[in-house]
Amino acid sequence: MKPKQSPLKILSEEQYVQRRLKLSLFARDYLHLSDLAVLIRGIAPDVRGIVFDYGSGGAPYASLFSQCAGYVAADLEPGPKVDRVLRPDGSTNETDASYDFVLSTQVLEHVQRPPLYLQECRRILRPGGRILLTTHGMTIEHGCPRDYQRWTAHGLEELFLEAGFQVIRSGKLTTQFRGMVQLMDMFTPDLRYPTKRFLHLTLSVVRKFYFKALMPLLHKFADLFGEQTLVDASSDDSIYVAIFVYAQKPGTDGVVQR
Repeated sequence: MKPKQSPLKILSEEQYVQRRLKLSLFARDYLHLSDLAVLIRGIAPDVRGIVFDYGSGGAPYASLFSQCAGYVAADLEPGPKVDRVLRPDGSTNETDASYDFVLSTQVLEHVQRPPLYLQECRRILRPGGRILLTTHGMTIEHGCPRDYQRWTAHGLEELFLEAGFQVIRSGKLTTQFRGMVQLMDMFTPDLRYPTKRFLHLTLSVVRKFYFKALMPLLHKFADLFGEQTLVDASSDDSIYVAIFVYAQKPGTDGVVQR
């Protein structure tokens, strides 16, 4: 039996890294990752200075920050794309106020103590430095190595305010119909009933049909709903796969620089 690969090794593989930005209609996370890329591409061009990718995995979005003075990828284990290894508790060895921007994509749900993580983000940011953090709203449990948390859009924003950040924008990703299709993509692999042979075989046929034929068609159709890619936290959209906060550490004058 092949030894099980560590999550970080899988996340660092070139195929996985490329899949984050060059998406196929046949990928189960096509909608979610497409929308996440739209968000990051919208913010990355305005970022300058040094970026700290906190919980980087394979650092799939590093190429979007090529105009920056530096890009430091950090995670819990050494890896081919990891520049800094975090302490076992997830804190960093970085000096205070040493970064201009923190990027955290789909990491916070794996953090046991989110307030401490945000305090660390604030500590390593320079006054006026910014953070873009995304995490899950509705999705399946996925350990990497553990999965601890879920938030609503307003709940995540409140967490940032309690950590001393000034929120510039917060919102929801992959909402309503797009979100519903993404949830179907995630849940369909679990259509199984091994103790009932006929039902199990029937569900196997359903799964194969869904992934080979129906899913790419649904993805194509969902792409017509572009307005459901990214909406503000104040939106009435009640189905959303992910959420984000774009925030700033207060400057020396305490004012957010727009």
